[in-house]
Amino acid sequence: MQEQGAGGASDSELMRVIATRKLHSVDSHVILSATDARGIIVHVSHAFCAISGFRREELIGKPHNIVRHPDMPASLFADLWRTIQSGRCWSGEIKNRTRDGGFYWVKANIEPLIGSEGTIIGYFAVRQDITAQKTMEKLSVTDPMTGAFNRRYFDMVLPREMARARRERHYLAFLMVDADNFKRYNDTYGHHAGDDVLRSIVDVLQQSFLRPGDYIFRLGGEEFAALFPVVRSEDARLVAERARWLMYERAIEHSGNPPHNRVTLSMGMIVLDPAQKYEQDDVYKYADAALYKAKENGRNRLDVHGEGADVELWRGAAASGEG
Repeated sequence: MQEQGAGGASDSELMRVIATRKLHSVDSHVILSATDARGIIVHVSHAFCAISGFRREELIGKPHNIVRHPDMPASLFADLWRTIQSGRCWSGEIKNRTRDGGFYWVKANIEPLIGSEGTIIGYFAVRQDITAQKTMEKLSVTDPMTGAFNRRYFDMVLPREMARARRERHYLAFLMVDADNFKRYNDTYGHHAGDDVLRSIVDVLQQSFLRPGDYIFRLGGEEFAALFPVVRSEDARLVAERARWLMYERAIEHSGNPPHNRVTLSMGMIVLDPAQKYEQDDVYKYADAALYKAKENGRNRLDVHGEGADVELWRGAAASGEG
């Protein structure tokens, strides 16, 4: 004979109801998904659908990369797959895309599912929504006026990306960018117009450096920088020259910047060879020297450290106060 609770229901019935409620609560509030061994989705929770904007029928049977955001580097997913295919769990932060083209951030824990024969038959992932946290983090490292990353974040990113370039053995370019005769521009057109120019510079850089792994910084005043990986060292010059030309084509009037009489950019760059060792301070120093060499050579140009004669550590323009 089954025992009855105070309300007359049996304990077994009560436990069944609790289990059902528990499953419903998990489905509604926990971002879950499961795939087969190939990464094809076989199950998603209601919470997964709610945050991604996809309907369950749009997800089942699709590769899990249906929610992959283009901002995420391929190297992260390569590491993820190496880890879980070896039978280990993987944990990390991932930016996913929503059905309408937006995004959300999750902290994901992914574990392999082992079948009766000891082989991996699928993968199970539990995620926590960290979008608000990542938004606050971005605000703390972003220049509020232009939207570029700030100097504080540059100091964090440069050593990390230098180490990554050595480890993965790819070239890394560091480009410094400065608006020519910008003090004259502010004096002539006013600081509000000057702020618009700074935002235009960032817009141009964002059009040129838009791949995962590309970074744009405002280092201070009218000085900006881009940090980006390249397959070949010569590719870096092509991308940088495109950004310079895009700014020139905007034809923003600047009467104090002859002979062009428009806003132009001077650039200095160093391309790091993964076979060589560089100190962080040297990277900045050589790019900065190339930038001021570009100023000395007439502005509205790109100079690259190590191309032709070695770039001297020239500081004449900085000392004179003319940019």
